[in-house]
Amino acid sequence: MSRFVDGSLAAKTPLGVKPSIAERLWDAARTEFSLRGYHGARVQGIARRAGCNVALLYRHWASKSALYSEVLRSIWRSILGEVVQLMEQGRGAPAVVGAYLDANFRDPLGAQILIREFLDGSPFLNQLFAAEPELVEPVRHAARAIAGEATPAAPALRPGLDPTLAVLTIGGLAALAASAHEAAQPFLAAPVPPEAWRRHLYDLLLHGVLGCQEPPSTA
Repeated sequence: MSRFVDGSLAAKTPLGVKPSIAERLWDAARTEFSLRGYHGARVQGIARRAGCNVALLYRHWASKSALYSEVLRSIWRSILGEVVQLMEQGRGAPAVVGAYLDANFRDPLGAQILIREFLDGSPFLNQLFAAEPELVEPVRHAARAIAGEATPAAPALRPGLDPTLAVLTIGGLAALAASAHEAAQPFLAAPVPPEAWRRHLYDLLLHGVLGCQEPPSTA
């Protein structure tokens, strides 16, 4: 269903207008898949969460896998499309790191679905990439940007660092951080404001734990 292009459809329904059954099912599926992953989610749970019966779900999607594939595709297109747009506001690694953080933090539920898919070995994402090779292009675009000509605002990558692996690592960690924000609270003395959390992660992803310090001598 191509009209479900990103995010929560029910949340975007005009005030006072009741979401359609398809919209309720879509948002319920996003919640169910984020909590349980593909294998743990049940169509009965999605239908119950949407306040309807399973027959109505199958009227819109042929199977759980068809629904999951479409949800996953919409999340990937939404987050990666936003990454590309946000990258245009800067240059090099700083822009790439900031874009991945902002895009994932704007849809933490979608980021959690991606993380669960990654942990399962990305079988559905790989199917989508095989069917629609253009879905891979945002990652390649980010890799080209992060490996581009060095400037004072966008220093060169460390020698030997593969741009594609760097982007995949940044993207995966940004998704993990966005989906795990609440889980970190028990370990902190006080809640971390969202902007401070984002700034900390930006610095960590861009500079690492040791920053620009010289590596310790092994002599």
